[in-house]
Amino acid sequence: MRNVLTIFLKELKRVFTDRRMLISLFLPGVLIYIVYTVMGSVITKVATQSSTKDTTFQVAYTGNFSDSKTEGQLPKLMSYIDGAMKNSSNNNSVEFKEFTTGELDTYKEELKAGKYHLVVTFTDDFENKIADQNAKNNVNIFYNGDSSASSDLYNYVTQIVSVAYTNYTVNQNGQVAANIGEKDMMGMKIAAMIIPMVTISILFSTVISLCPEAIAGEKERGTLASLLLTPIKRGEFVAGKILSLSTTAIASGAVSFTGLILSIPKLMGGFNISISPIDGVLLFFLVVSILLLFVAIGVFISSLANTVKEAAGYLSPIMILFMLFGMAPSLFGFNQWYLSFVPILNVCVSINALLMGSPDLLMFFGLTVASTIVYTALLMFAVTKLFNKERVVLGQ
Repeated sequence: MRNVLTIFLKELKRVFTDRRMLISLFLPGVLIYIVYTVMGSVITKVATQSSTKDTTFQVAYTGNFSDSKTEGQLPKLMSYIDGAMKNSSNNNSVEFKEFTTGELDTYKEELKAGKYHLVVTFTDDFENKIADQNAKNNVNIFYNGDSSASSDLYNYVTQIVSVAYTNYTVNQNGQVAANIGEKDMMGMKIAAMIIPMVTISILFSTVISLCPEAIAGEKERGTLASLLLTPIKRGEFVAGKILSLSTTAIASGAVSFTGLILSIPKLMGGFNISISPIDGVLLFFLVVSILLLFVAIGVFISSLANTVKEAAGYLSPIMILFMLFGMAPSLFGFNQWYLSFVPILNVCVSINALLMGSPDLLMFFGLTVASTIVYTALLMFAVTKLFNKERVVLGQ
């Protein structure tokens, strides 16, 4: 029993006196808490908050909502919308237009053309029958999914309609297609939150599986010093390692990219999500550029570590940290051009801009790819410099 206790205490001392071991053991748990907390904030913001500001919403509704209405009377729902806009901090306002049920198709076309943000229809004498639990009271709310403002207003109105009424259905409980547009901006917003984060984690997991063995594995087996005693230059050794790892990572990235493109409609099954061929090409170049940077980061960390386990222990928390970058554009609404020069975040912003159809997409894309290649080259240079230090080569 004494021997067991001795070994037990010896191992505990080894773990808790090793700073590197403590970081790899406990930092991931802290980062997971941070990631999930931020993720919850992002989901709440996307689902409940409107990003539309300084806009005058145009809302059209049918005048059959009440057989006993007075001149200028608004439906109770419209009054709620008007009051909410006046109290909003987004500096939005709303204008209403009444039309007859026979004009519905015309107003839906105008909604699709962008003249209106919302078209609402009621069943006959809706508000006088609302107290009757046996009456089939229904309100149809149509929006244009191609418009971010229309999507935001629809999301907001569907939240407050329950405040205005009881004993009703909306869009006949989902039997009426509310979106008359080609896309679904609400779905795109959710996709823009999820896809960068998932892409970063999947791509970096490739680096975790490849890079620790590349340099740290050579040190652990004692073969690195022997390799560097040959006529090969250290810069050539680093370049060869990064080139081979990059080729493997890009092959893996191509499969990941294909899976990403094919899975987006499945991931966002309830929304109309599509990516054009041009957007697909841009997304592929973003994936390749970030993979090259990830490989350079992985090789740099592997060069600093003395064992494969130590290198993997450093890389795992870094991946969790990078996942936060994936959620940042959705949480903070980054769209400033200078963010194209912030490593990792620039790729996340570019993916977000691509999915949301930002007019600044090409500028973001060009600056992001160029700066990412520059950072990759700088890291390769740093690794070469590390290999000029004997303590790094010998793992001391």
